[in-house]
Amino acid sequence: MSVGVALCADLATHGLDVDEVSAALLADGVPAAVVPGPCGRGAAIDGWDRVVFAVCPDGPTRDEVSSRARRDDRDPGVGAARVDAVEASSYGPDEGRSARAAAVLDARASGLGAPGPSPPDAFRMALPAGRMSRRSLLSSAVVRYLPVAVVGEVGCRGSTACGLCVETCPVDAIGMGGRVPLVEKESCIGCGACVRACPVEGAARLPGADLVRFEAELGRLATSADGAGLLVRCAGSPAVPEDALPGSWLPIEVPCLSIVSPAWALSALAAGVPTVAFRGCGSECGAKASEQVEPAVAFVRQSLALLADADDRVRLFLPPDDGRAPGADPGSIGPLGDGSPAIGLREPGASEAALLALGATSGTVVGGGAPFGLVEFGAEGCTMCGLCAGVCPTAAIRFDKGPVAATLDIDRSECVGCGHCAAICPEGVLRVERGVDLGSLGRGAEPLKRSALARCRRCGEPVAPTAMLDRLRPLLDPAVLASTEGLCQRCRGLG
Repeated sequence: MSVGVALCADLATHGLDVDEVSAALLADGVPAAVVPGPCGRGAAIDGWDRVVFAVCPDGPTRDEVSSRARRDDRDPGVGAARVDAVEASSYGPDEGRSARAAAVLDARASGLGAPGPSPPDAFRMALPAGRMSRRSLLSSAVVRYLPVAVVGEVGCRGSTACGLCVETCPVDAIGMGGRVPLVEKESCIGCGACVRACPVEGAARLPGADLVRFEAELGRLATSADGAGLLVRCAGSPAVPEDALPGSWLPIEVPCLSIVSPAWALSALAAGVPTVAFRGCGSECGAKASEQVEPAVAFVRQSLALLADADDRVRLFLPPDDGRAPGADPGSIGPLGDGSPAIGLREPGASEAALLALGATSGTVVGGGAPFGLVEFGAEGCTMCGLCAGVCPTAAIRFDKGPVAATLDIDRSECVGCGHCAAICPEGVLRVERGVDLGSLGRGAEPLKRSALARCRRCGEPVAPTAMLDRLRPLLDPAVLASTEGLCQRCRGLG
């Protein structure tokens, strides 16, 4: 898979040294070429499977780049990407602009090469918003290929066993469907909330916004940060006030902050990025992303505040038209761990790995932004029916019917707090809330309850856990109990 960067020659008129940017990319092994302006609309881009267009502010739009990819027989989701190199380099002093542009383009090229091909049904066609000339209307160049979520792919646990994408979609574009959830394409706004919520890699995808793309991109930015902060910004967000972000920053653009989970900040900090900021689009957001990202940022701050030597390294900026101040309250984290794990974004494992790398060992954090769940379990009332394990979408709860005993285990660091287990428990002995006991991270599976298996008095085969039989015995008619107790289902039919 070859990925190259096409640099608009007119970037030089916006204060960027195109030769310096090109040389920096080539030094990092990223092919680059300078194309005529405005941003190579008519230039032939051959020899690369995927292309990053480093454009000027007046260059081609995202829709035009996607349409061009289609015309060039490239995947409109991952065949081409647009980066406003002027905007990307603007977060910091003028003397470092070319270096910042090269770092962002290098990362974007790495991210563009990470995902596989887009699913064939992952787009819907639309005309551009606003007025169009008659000539434009008749031109295929104006057709927009809007990415839409695709769920139920490889590994999907199904509508009944999971359904987390259905619950998290902010516009109700995903329905329970049949075995796997169904997406109403005309309703999907491509925010990526389902990608964030899905616990299985590849089961929910959004072209150009797969988590593997952002993992690769964030990893490259962390490598080249050199003291710069990381700015995760919504594609539709306004600029951050200059005085709000002192120093140098490297931006990464996401379709919507709905795709952001705590792992975005935690993994970046664990990998050595000094500061992480998030920029949303405020009240204009159709996905109401602030309702999701604010609790997530609060969870990060609360979790990391339990470490010593706290300082302000996590920020959230929302436009003041939201009724909020443009700056966030200072967050706090402690010293970074010696080990710098690879960037991971799939929850809850990514947050677990990052918190452990950051040195979190004790304390409890409760709140809706937590990617984990706190499970309370009443062992005495449990009948070992195993229904809770059957509906757990992440297999955090596991029921094992061994040769002599049945065991119910839980890996608390894999619980996403969905509450499916509590809803189905017939005895009501499970309670779940969003939160995490930091001391439980990394411990793996732990026993909740163990019960011996009763065996059939006729054939010797296992019947059921004794805890279940003890619960059922008082509920059965004595005559029925006398004729069936101690027998497996097959032997009961023998009379």
